[in-house]
Amino acid sequence: MTPRILIHPGFHKTGTSSLQRATSAQARLLAPRLRVLLTDDIRPAIHVARRHSVRPDPRRLDTFTSNFADCLSGVDTHDPRPLLISAEALSGQIPGRKGITGYDTAPDLLERAVTVLHQTFGDGADIDLWFTTRDPEVWKRSAYYQNLRSTRLTEGFGTYGPKLDRAARLDQVVEAVRDRLAGRARVTATRIETCADLPLGALDIALDRLGVDKTGLRPEPPHNTQPPDAAEALLRLNRSSLSDEALSTAKRELLRRYRHMAENRGDPTEDVID
Repeated sequence: MTPRILIHPGFHKTGTSSLQRATSAQARLLAPRLRVLLTDDIRPAIHVARRHSVRPDPRRLDTFTSNFADCLSGVDTHDPRPLLISAEALSGQIPGRKGITGYDTAPDLLERAVTVLHQTFGDGADIDLWFTTRDPEVWKRSAYYQNLRSTRLTEGFGTYGPKLDRAARLDQVVEAVRDRLAGRARVTATRIETCADLPLGALDIALDRLGVDKTGLRPEPPHNTQPPDAAEALLRLNRSSLSDEALSTAKRELLRRYRHMAENRGDPTEDVID
């Protein structure tokens, strides 16, 4: 009997970090019930997936396929525990960087990932591909903030936001992936807003889909919450005359202050730049 497999390929800024953080924080409790592969476990494949989304190339897609297969080579196919694979970059690079305006390569990448899983576990493998999505306008704001943090973006949201309109239509990407994988994997999606009241957030749904017992698991605080005025502060820093090195230091100090303020209030904390 093949194990149940759930691929969670994002999207970016839809609670993926919170789900992965909660999974890692409770790894000891989950280990007897569940196997988990996160971004660091499949990084050679992730690296190529991002590159392919920036500049699609059939040879690069082949490299992604072989790298993903190599990452799975150590997985025991006879282990009955379900397998959760969560990495948003399986859908490609976050839009808004390097000229990317959407998740155009997601169907190709995920079709190859499912092919590798069938080759590894057999044609009868029970594979679910589950996306988390988000309100389009809220998603655009969050993606803008993420790109302010990680790049020297100097454009205001008024002109930058509309450039993310197509990328924000996450439901259309889900449909494209569902059409591509018809008959080979079940493809579903959940709006992250509907997970807010669940004890474990999005992880609750992932574990339910895999039939994993949740006894003893504890809630984890949300990850990467955005302070109200942080985008404006980061934009001012990006527009400053600071050198790249000084800018990076200033951003880290700014985000560290926000984190400490949140901790003092008992609010969810924010990591510094990744």
